Amino acid sequence: MDTGRSTRPADDPRAASRRNVVAVIPARGGSKGIPGKNLRVVGGVPLVARAVAAARAARSIDTVVVSTDDAGIAAAAEAAGAVIVDRPVGLAGDDASSESALLHALDVLAEGGDEPAVVVFIQATSPLIDPLDLDEAVERVVERHA
Repeated sequence: MDTGRSTRPADDPRAASRRNVVAVIPARGGSKGIPGKNLRVVGGVPLVARAVAAARAARSIDTVVVSTDDAGIAAAAEAAGAVIVDRPVGLAGDDASSESALLHALDVLAEGGDEPAVVVFIQATSPLIDPLDLDEAVERVVERHA
């Protein structure tokens, strides 16, 4: 799946032993508590775009997917470099869980032949995500320390 990311340098020791690491960011458009919260701007950048940027900056993450039912969120996430999975209406209501959106996104990826070895579940509403923390978390999972 083409994510628009550049390939890793040939001298990266992990290049030979690549694993498929996918970050999934659920971001529905229908928040009632804070309308449009996933597009709220923090530090000049919409929350969903901040989450995408953090995931793309993590060296261990190969693909960043945003699951959404909202055209504005999809546009901001795609502009930031994410692959968009259109979330069905049944998984975008007030009672739908983020986990159901995550599972749907993984099903969509599997239908396209993309089976991740590691899934990183990121909330768009956490604006201070450090890519190094994401890398550390992935490494802990890969090394079976988590």
